[in-house]
Amino acid sequence: MNIDIQDVITLDDEQEYIVVSKTTYQEKTYYLLVDILHSKTMLCYEDKEELVESKDKDFNTKLYPYLLKESLKSMKN
Repeated sequence: MNIDIQDVITLDDEQEYIVVSKTTYQEKTYYLLVDILHSKTMLCYEDKEELVESKDKDFNTKLYPYLLKESLKSMKN
């Protein structure tokens, strides 16, 4: 699966999302997505060539600083 920051993807819910951040943590790749129409955010990870929503709020809160760091890094490039 090759998804990069600023890519626009359509998920199973038929909504379009922009990838605003991407990071690897504990051997999994995580993506922070923003729904283009509703500005709703979603944290997902790659699992066997598909994206799965991460619903563990405590873990997500732990991961957000890593995602922010990657977003800032990509903005500098």
